[in-house]
Amino acid sequence: MNNFPSKAAIEARKARYTPGSRVELISMDDPYTNLKLGDLGFVTAVDDIGTVFVKWDNGSSLGAAYGDQIRLAPYISDELLAEIKAVQISAETNMFDVKTVFEIAVREGYYLLVDFVFTDTKRYSTFILTGNRG
Repeated sequence: MNNFPSKAAIEARKARYTPGSRVELISMDDPYTNLKLGDLGFVTAVDDIGTVFVKWDNGSSLGAAYGDQIRLAPYISDELLAEIKAVQISAETNMFDVKTVFEIAVREGYYLLVDFVFTDTKRYSTFILTGNRG
């Protein structure tokens, strides 16, 4: 029996990890890598055996082989950043007042920001503190 994934599994992986997707490393079975849990990068390609090639933020370009664990990571797009800045410029609230930021975003129709604050408050707060878009 071979250890290769099925064609359907590879196609699902290609559909999930499209070029440009932001990913986070969960685990990797490579004793020689300098990558660590939580490292972030951008997908460049997925090959026909399910390896997801990633341009990691630390400069590595090591692919995540089928069996290594990665997940899609939220990334603050230019559009989302514009919505955050619009709320900030309005000076209606402190950007750490997540409840009020959420209410303003709903009122103004900033749906990317609504989703971001609602689904990942921790990453929103980290962005406000650090400015790190990754």
